[in-house]
Amino acid sequence: MIYVTDTHPLIFVVTGKLNRLGRKAKRIFQAAHEGKNVIVIPVSALEEAMRLSERQIIRFKLPFHRWAQEIDRAPNFQVQPYTLEILLEAAGLSFIRDPADRAIVATARHLGYPLITADEEIQEGEWVETVWE
Repeated sequence: MIYVTDTHPLIFVVTGKLNRLGRKAKRIFQAAHEGKNVIVIPVSALEEAMRLSERQIIRFKLPFHRWAQEIDRAPNFQVQPYTLEILLEAAGLSFIRDPADRAIVATARHLGYPLITADEEIQEGEWVETVWE
């Protein structure tokens, strides 16, 4: 199966904090590592990860640019560019204040895949199918 990830689940996985993932989210990422699922990473989630790394809020084992290149080459992960179609989808989500969240939700909606997120605003908004617990 294919899923889109929000930034925080990706960070939990990358930093080895799998215990912070919801039960279902953890199973999805584990299955991706076994080649059974594909995780789509919106480029806006990578941008958020980059900013967190620059501010030293999180630390990657590799320099960010190398990590991003490696994840882009991984068969179980797919980086999704911010396309015009996704931008137009985001235009209809003006009630989501955070620009990165708006782009991530728009990506999941445009692609038609569930979004892995613990973000309550996104879960409660029902703009896209979400997976966590």
